[in-house]
Amino acid sequence: MGKKRKLAKQMRKRDLEEETALVICVGKRCCDRAESRAVAEAACAYARETHAHARVVTVGCLDICKKGPIAATYPAMKFEKHVSKKRARKLLDKLEGRR
Repeated sequence: MGKKRKLAKQMRKRDLEEETALVICVGKRCCDRAESRAVAEAACAYARETHAHARVVTVGCLDICKKGPIAATYPAMKFEKHVSKKRARKLLDKLEGRR
């Protein structure tokens, strides 16, 4: 299954198809899970403080291993590799600007 299809399936499964979201992979194969979770937690905190419409969603492995932490913007489905906390904040800012 392709990465975009897998992402869409994950969002459907969570009933978030209509949401604008930053999706962060917290699978354990691409990088240290603690690193992915730290990025996700920082992004969640930033989203709560500054963004009313963009959500942060964590998902299991998106099969883009060895390039993590991985983040994707939804619904645009643009994938970013080696995402830092700073990069996650910038992606949220871009998502919020689209609304």
